[in-house]
Amino acid sequence: GGDSRSSVEEGKKERKKRMKFDEFLFSHLGEMGKYQKIQFTLVCLPTIFCAMHALSWTFAGAQIAHRCGAEGEDKYGGYWTDVSNKINLTTECYDESWSPMESSAEGARCLYQQCTWRDGVECSSIVYDNSRVSQSAIGRWEIVCDRGWIKAFIQACYYVGQMAGSMTFGVLGDRIGRKKCFFVAIALQIVCGFMQSVAPTWWIYAFFRAGTGFSHPGIFVIANVIGMELVGPKYRKLASVITGLFFAVGQCILGGVAMNVRDYQWLHVATTAPALIFLSYWWLVPESARWLVSVRRFTEADQVLQKAAKTNGVTLPDEWWKQLDGEEQSKEEEEQAMPVTRREYGFLDLLKTPELRKRSLVVFYLWPVVSMVYYGLSMKSDILGGDMYVNFIVGGLIEMPALFLVYLFIDRIGRRYVLAIGYGLAGVCLLSNLLISPTTPRWISLVQLLVSRGSITATYAGIYMFSPELFPTVVRNSAMGVCSTVARVGAIAASFISMWIVERFGKVFMLIPFGSLAVIASILILIFLPETMGKALPATIEEIENTHEMVEVQLEPLTKTDENTEGDH
Repeated sequence: GGDSRSSVEEGKKERKKRMKFDEFLFSHLGEMGKYQKIQFTLVCLPTIFCAMHALSWTFAGAQIAHRCGAEGEDKYGGYWTDVSNKINLTTECYDESWSPMESSAEGARCLYQQCTWRDGVECSSIVYDNSRVSQSAIGRWEIVCDRGWIKAFIQACYYVGQMAGSMTFGVLGDRIGRKKCFFVAIALQIVCGFMQSVAPTWWIYAFFRAGTGFSHPGIFVIANVIGMELVGPKYRKLASVITGLFFAVGQCILGGVAMNVRDYQWLHVATTAPALIFLSYWWLVPESARWLVSVRRFTEADQVLQKAAKTNGVTLPDEWWKQLDGEEQSKEEEEQAMPVTRREYGFLDLLKTPELRKRSLVVFYLWPVVSMVYYGLSMKSDILGGDMYVNFIVGGLIEMPALFLVYLFIDRIGRRYVLAIGYGLAGVCLLSNLLISPTTPRWISLVQLLVSRGSITATYAGIYMFSPELFPTVVRNSAMGVCSTVARVGAIAASFISMWIVERFGKVFMLIPFGSLAVIASILILIFLPETMGKALPATIEEIENTHEMVEVQLEPLTKTDENTEGDH
């Protein structure tokens, strides 16, 4: 009897010695060693190209001045030829540097009325101004007047592709591994990027635009997941901010390239060709060790981690996976250990109980609004006045300090206030722009753009941290899946509003809905959502319903399933 008792005691001691993969990884490798820094930088670099492809249509489909063409007049035959006896001039006037001016000013060039002759008859042919943009897809495929909706449709295709990609790569990343998904997405982005530059018709172009959108989550989300799985819990929030910084850098580079390459076909080549270097990642970026352990491929995980240990100048114990808590259990053992009556939860559970229903409905409103305002302001950077190229670059630059402010304040003043201030500021700036007259100094509209862009970027970063903490573990993945989907709906709406409705009916139709929706979002957060800073992540729906009894404890790090929802910009 004594022998059996001592063997049981030894078994208990053995189990106590076992550790979680996280503990093992960071106690031996460190939370942010040289290896993690190199790999994290490598996986973040392709996200620069995600930003460039996501917003390249802003310049490829740049709005160019156009008027009715007289018989025999060449398509690019000289927009500025004096035909004011046949076509009305508008009040929109510019000087040589393309700065807005009063129409009475000396040297002002006023644009002609688009799409109709002076007598109201519609044009049979169009003449374009190619003094600012030498070759725009708008002129090539005649995407003007009653065909103006095509411009918005092409950008919407990108977001539809992105929505499909989110669903596909989310499942594939868990099934075939992070590395293969990452590589497939990079290759797809390169092929579709080049195909956009040679597409002969607008609908073939739109098809490849959707393909580029499809690759976006495969690169951006998987880069985030690989990054999160590499670094220690202490650095995860910073890792999320840094991925956002790379995205902002991509926007600035795109603005700079577009400023110098004014032909949309060469613009696509210039923003795609450098990405060919990422094909070398097949040899440079290993599979995620955490994923290999989760599917019990320990030998491969060992090869990856031994290389990491060598780079960080540390050693790993032999057969380290035997020290892991539960990782080496067989499937049968796991099933026996689980309670038999395990309930499956789904989307509908988010709406069944009062507190969770309230949280879900508010959050499902917040996501499309943040996405709509963020992408609307990015796609139509001159909505508040000023130069399209300068505003676009400055808008990308302002995102960088905005992300750091979120990093500094989100654990100090709390998630609710960061988000409420972000939505509120963006909304007020957009609405106050309606009070500006054409003679107001240019810097005022630039300040409004910077504040609204910066605050909506901060909101986008903050909502990624806040949302998973509002939902219990049993439905967290379902909830974040819905958030990601409704966010794309917001982006699609932004495409039609900023690229079609504004150009047809004026900026009021973007500023009023965007501004009002953002202000309402700010109010909803303060009235209906609880603060989650410093609270444990809720595990069950019952915990949320008995919210008042929640005890304040140190916030758990996000579990593996939650990481997969991070950073789907």
